[in-house]
Amino acid sequence: MDIGSMDVEDFQHRWRQSRRAWDQVNQRKLAAEAAGGQLTGQELADWHAAKAAFEECERLWDQIFQAGVVVVVGGDDEDDEPGLA
Repeated sequence: MDIGSMDVEDFQHRWRQSRRAWDQVNQRKLAAEAAGGQLTGQELADWHAAKAAFEECERLWDQIFQAGVVVVVGGDDEDDEPGLA
């Protein structure tokens, strides 16, 4: 199924990848804070970038839903390797 120029399967992969990236950097941030430390400048930049990418996917998800399309993400696909987009 296509929504304009967006392929729903591609969006599913993109959403899972951005969620996984966000989860990973957020876990690093939480671990650093729990240990009484802070993220380095680059780690903090990575955290902000991953957060922004995931929030953009969430915004697109809302637009797709409002267009009447239901996106089912389910579990991670084996094809969803980090870096594939």
